This record gives sequence, C-alpha cells and structure tokens, in this order.
Amino acid sequence: MKRKHSILLILLALFALLVGCSDDTVTPQGTTDTVTADKDAAEAVAADVGADDGGLTDQLEDLAISIDGLGSAKAVNAMVPANGFASRTYDELTGVWTIVIDRERGLPEGVPYASIERTYTMQFLNDLGEPMQYCVVDGDTASSMEFVIVSGAGLHRTRRLEQHLDALSGGFTVTGLNQDLVTVNGSYHREAGNSLETPVFARTLDGVLDMDVIDVVMPRGPRQNFSAAVSGTLEGTFTADITITRGDDYTEQHIEREFSIVLGDGEATMAMNGSVYRMNLNLGELND
Repeated sequence: MKRKHSILLILLALFALLVGCSDDTVTPQGTTDTVTADKDAAEAVAADVGADDGGLTDQLEDLAISIDGLGSAKAVNAMVPANGFASRTYDELTGVWTIVIDRERGLPEGVPYASIERTYTMQFLNDLGEPMQYCVVDGDTASSMEFVIVSGAGLHRTRRLEQHLDALSGGFTVTGLNQDLVTVNGSYHREAGNSLETPVFARTLDGVLDMDVIDVVMPRGPRQNFSAAVSGTLEGTFTADITITRGDDYTEQHIEREFSIVLGDGEATMAMNGSVYRMNLNLGELND
C-alpha cells in the first residue's frame, strides 16, 4: 500500500512540474504580433499611397487618364462620368485645364469604402515652355505637362483603419508624353485623421504626410489594374499626434518618421525606422 501511495505522490509531483514549465514557456495568443507606433504609422502611410482608397496612386491614375483623354481635339475621351470625372474646363488665357473628380467606391457602411473629391489643374507645354491645349496639336506632342492637385476631400475605410481627409495638395512634372510610359516627379502633401480600432484597442493618428515622388514610371492612359504598372521611388516624412482611447500597447503620443518606398509589380516595400513593411499598392494596406 505504501508503494502505491509513493508512486501516486511521484506522479503528482511530475504533473505539477510539467504544468509549471508550461506556464513559463507558452506565450498567450495574440502577444506575438506586437503593435507599435511604427506599425500604426506604416498602416497610415500605406493608406495614403493606395489606389482604391484614394491615395497617391489613385491621383496618378487620374493623371494618366487625363493625358489620354486630352490627347488631341479628336482623341477618344476617357474622361467620362463613369470614371468619376465630374467636369473639365479649359482657360484659353492661361492654357490651363481644371478637372473635378467626384467618385465613390463600395457601400458607405461597408469595408472597403472610399468617397473621393478632387480638384486638379493641368497644362501641356511645348519645348519652349508655351501652353498647348492638348497633348498633341497639329502633329506636335507636348514636351511636358504640369499637374497640380489643388484640393481634396473625402474618407476611406480599409480592413485596418478609417481615414478622414483634411487637406490634400501636390505638384508634378510629367515627361515622356510621346511614349507609352511617362515619368513623374514632384511633391505630395496630405493631412488626415486615421482611426484604428479592434476589440482590444482604439487609437487615432492625426497625421501629416510630406513626400517626394521620384522618377515614377507609369502608363499614359487608362489600364486595368493600374497600380501593377507603376514603378519608382517615394521618400518623405510622416508626423502624427496620437490619441489612445482604449488599450495600452504603447505610450508614444507624438511621432515623426522618415520613410522610403520602392514601387513595383503592384506592391511597395517601405523602410521606416529600421523596419521593412510590404504593402498592397492597390488596396492601400500592409500585407498580412
């Protein structure tokens, strides 16, 4: 009887030892995906650059459609309401086109969703820097085009965040207008409130993005899956004030981050603060 009692005690001791080791080594579910201010900033920048959610790539596609739609007085015009081009007017005195965009993607309460309002100006220039009404006039192709983002408004929602756009501006010089692919250089500015929320946390990043567009190569007309045909480099800074209303993943309340993005094949690789993130250029989200 004593032997059976001793064996039972030994088994209970071994069981306790195993349970103790298990408690020390098993990581609770969800703690391996660490949330940081850098990750939140990267999510916001991805949304600022995406196509479907009204980021930079969306404006670049508007630029491409505008080149094609104003190719010549007899050009097949791609700038139709179905593409969200609400109006276009030409000023004979300044040689400047004004283009107004009003489009919606998805359902207002759905995910993803985007409401997009934009005002652009564009001007074709010849070799002497003189305005041309169209990209091609009397057989001569414009040497360059100046494309300006005058203003923007709207909101968009992805699986990761909801962004309310407060201010938008930019200026680009486009060259290579006589080729299938054009080259874009310029600057881009965006101010927006970014809300990120899960059952565990809720945070808002009131952010400002300033970015240089460097030798971005893209088609000069409409194209299916446009973002997959864009390549080049983006460099800039993202600054944000952070309000945390639920959760305690990190304590930073103000961040300033420099970043560099390489575009290609519908994706983008972003380096920020020593980390590398990959994003879907069409959706405007970080890859899972």
